[in-house]
Amino acid sequence: MGYPIQGVDTTGSFNTMLRTRHAAPRTVAPAAQSPINSGADSADVAKTAALLQSIVETASSIPAVDQARVVSLQQAIVSGEIQANPQQIAQSLSEFDVLLA
Repeated sequence: MGYPIQGVDTTGSFNTMLRTRHAAPRTVAPAAQSPINSGADSADVAKTAALLQSIVETASSIPAVDQARVVSLQQAIVSGEIQANPQQIAQSLSEFDVLLA
């Protein structure tokens, strides 16, 4: 299940929605070209910081664990409604480990 992040479109690029949160758009004077940095890549720190802040705010509003689901699953296991298959669990963990590698 995906969680939308304000200011990010489906391609993951920065969206101008975050700019509307500020009273006036910020303008940055271009840096003087010097032989050392001419043509070098640069990052827009303000945009990156705003995007990071949006991600942090969204992540902090999402609970880490769905307690209601945990309780429901615990009750189902205790009542015998759900039975664990240790071999299937081991297989799934092994497959997940391969994905992380």
